[in-house]
Amino acid sequence: MNEPAIILTSGMFNPRNAKTAFGLIRHSAKYEILAVIDHNYAGQDAGEIVTGKHLKIPVHAAISDFLMDRSTELNVASGKCGRGLHAIIGVATPGGIIPDELRKELLEALSYGMHIVNGLHHYLSDDQELVRTAENFQAELHDIRKPKQAKDHAFWTGNILDVRAPRIAMFGTDCAIGKRTTSLWLRDACNEAGIRTEMIYTGQTGKLQGGRYGFILDSTLNDFVSGELESAIIRCDQEEQPDLILLEGQSSLRNPSGPCGSEYLCSAQAKGVILQYAPKQKYFLADEERNLWPIPAIEEELELIRLYGSKTLAVTLNSYNLTKAELRTEQKNLEAQLGLPVLCPMEDGMGSLVPVVKQFIAEQAVKSKAAN
Repeated sequence: MNEPAIILTSGMFNPRNAKTAFGLIRHSAKYEILAVIDHNYAGQDAGEIVTGKHLKIPVHAAISDFLMDRSTELNVASGKCGRGLHAIIGVATPGGIIPDELRKELLEALSYGMHIVNGLHHYLSDDQELVRTAENFQAELHDIRKPKQAKDHAFWTGNILDVRAPRIAMFGTDCAIGKRTTSLWLRDACNEAGIRTEMIYTGQTGKLQGGRYGFILDSTLNDFVSGELESAIIRCDQEEQPDLILLEGQSSLRNPSGPCGSEYLCSAQAKGVILQYAPKQKYFLADEERNLWPIPAIEEELELIRLYGSKTLAVTLNSYNLTKAELRTEQKNLEAQLGLPVLCPMEDGMGSLVPVVKQFIAEQAVKSKAAN
């Protein structure tokens, strides 16, 4: 049974700032999401904001409003009905800090006996006031991004060559572009088509959604990123024996604030790539105020992937700031321009990519047989 939880977004309940919140509302095998706390969107249904469908996940302006509704439903005192619930920080902030307004909400949640789940780089367990408050109200602090000690990390071994299941990496031309969500949709589409598929999570949201295999890449010492990725893949391959393993990408190959991706192609030997692309986005998010770092042409990204020894199987479009007509025009033009399948995951799903995946798996099987 999933653990009941609310999500705190502190006025930032939007697809750019609240990736964790949006991901948990779309899917969670670990938590039952009861509500979102956000004063800017109070009175709405979170499902309608995220998916366009009413999911009976109300947005409340404050934790006290949520508890009042819950106390009426359960016919108990509002303070008591918060005990044992989880309050998940659902936003990503610059540098992973906790803004003052959010910190006040954390103290309030703790005072009601709620456990805090934190995926930011600012660790709650290092904040003495939060620690004392948690102790006073018998609540727990969970810093899921807190790194392991070096002695507990896996170092790359090269045993990735023994992994049977082929790998596809879900890359993007920037961060916050939908890589994880598209990966989950493709995983589900493949499984529905009879392709036993698993996904390796590499961020805090994937872990919170109940991912069984993976690690949090940007909290891992650089020397061990390749090893942790390899270790997660090997364990998944041995325990699940899937037909395919999808790798959730982080950032992008050339994002200046945190380039990432070569480990997937070199160390994890992902020979297939699906590239998520937002046609209207011209500059990297980390530099959107100055506009000094333009996102390179998509053809350059495909060529870079090719030079790493991998093949781009398809492009998936993020429809941010695009009208329906513009989206379809971009899709048609890119297919002609790149000679690749171009999909609109949000609008059409990922089912049409299944034949491409099947062909990739068959090609990798032939190459593996020839190599042996």
